[in-house]
Amino acid sequence: MRTPDLTPTPRTGTLQCGATAHPTDPPCPTPATWHIAWSLTGSDTVFTLACPGHMTDLAEQYDYADRHPATITCDMPGTGWLINHPDSRCVIAATDQDPR
Repeated sequence: MRTPDLTPTPRTGTLQCGATAHPTDPPCPTPATWHIAWSLTGSDTVFTLACPGHMTDLAEQYDYADRHPATITCDMPGTGWLINHPDSRCVIAATDQDPR
């Protein structure tokens, strides 16, 4: 499976593409419209947010496990990727903590 070399980036709460041609380049400032899962296997989950142009470029060069339109949920801590469902999307994972 062909996947890009990725550098982890902090979650900022904004849906920004962040793609770079070279590791030293600044990240793409374009709003992200796609959320890409490169791997959804066990603890080896790797994701990318991408703008339309970079989504096209990435899809031509690499193999991804899944993708869906990006929403604000995609960049929240504790978010899980809904799999084995007709509509792939990110969901906020349930916790056993009492909210009080």
